[in-house]
Amino acid sequence: MQSGFLLEIVLPISLFIIMFGMGLSLTLKDFERVALFPKAVLVGLLAQLLLLPFLGFMVATMFHLEPLLAVGLMVLSCCPSGPTSNMYSYLFKGDVALSVTLTALISVIKPFTLPFLTYYSMVYFMGEGKTIDLPIFKTIVQLFVITVLPVGIGMAVKNYSPKFAEGCEKPVKVFSMIILFAIIAGLVRQNWEKMWGFFAQSGAAALTMNCICISLGFLLGLLLRLSRTQAVTIAFELGIQNGTTALLVTGTILQVPTMTVVPITYSLLMFVTALVFGLFILKNRRSILDQPSLERVS
Repeated sequence: MQSGFLLEIVLPISLFIIMFGMGLSLTLKDFERVALFPKAVLVGLLAQLLLLPFLGFMVATMFHLEPLLAVGLMVLSCCPSGPTSNMYSYLFKGDVALSVTLTALISVIKPFTLPFLTYYSMVYFMGEGKTIDLPIFKTIVQLFVITVLPVGIGMAVKNYSPKFAEGCEKPVKVFSMIILFAIIAGLVRQNWEKMWGFFAQSGAAALTMNCICISLGFLLGLLLRLSRTQAVTIAFELGIQNGTTALLVTGTILQVPTMTVVPITYSLLMFVTALVFGLFILKNRRSILDQPSLERVS
């Protein structure tokens, strides 16, 4: 499979713009909610930081994925959620304030944990002598510049020019979805002959991972006595990963396009499974969404 202009130039610039757009929707009050509603935020953070990588490891092992595909799944499971999860929480009556808070926090934390987890995933699945060079500090800096810095810039723009930020916020969100599909379509087209073989290998694993994440996120919220709307949000935050970040790590930083197959497959499937889950929530709205949300309280 080939790696080129799409992964090395278009993807990093696009992700910078996407994260800038996320920053346009944030204020410091979004981070203050951690103190106001610690339980829901803590559940969401721990689920993404600990549960997702564990599930990724279990699924990769259970399906006996070949090493490069297994590492691709691990990278995806270690990535933050993205603006798409916020959109789904909004469309399907989740707790949007909680979703935005979790996405913001995890997007700041993950650039510092993702390189380490990626390295140890390569050591485990590929073997000590077969790992691909991954300079940890350089990778942290790259992820910080491309994902954290633009969020800060976006927040600054919103603080000093709220009208401009409000006008740009929705177009950038639309752009984030379009560019993800465009990048995926470009990669699939570029590697059409080999792609279906990899889809056959990784499709079941990606679908299983996604369904488990959404289901477990919702059940975890209910078991820990969060409100139903918060449980819906946790489900979307666990099930909808930032595929663009996963593609950046696998295709741009590591430059192993084969690793991009799982993030591509997962990104395509998650829109469908999240839609099915969301429609189920709306259909059973009276029985499920019967408790106050963090957003309504605040």
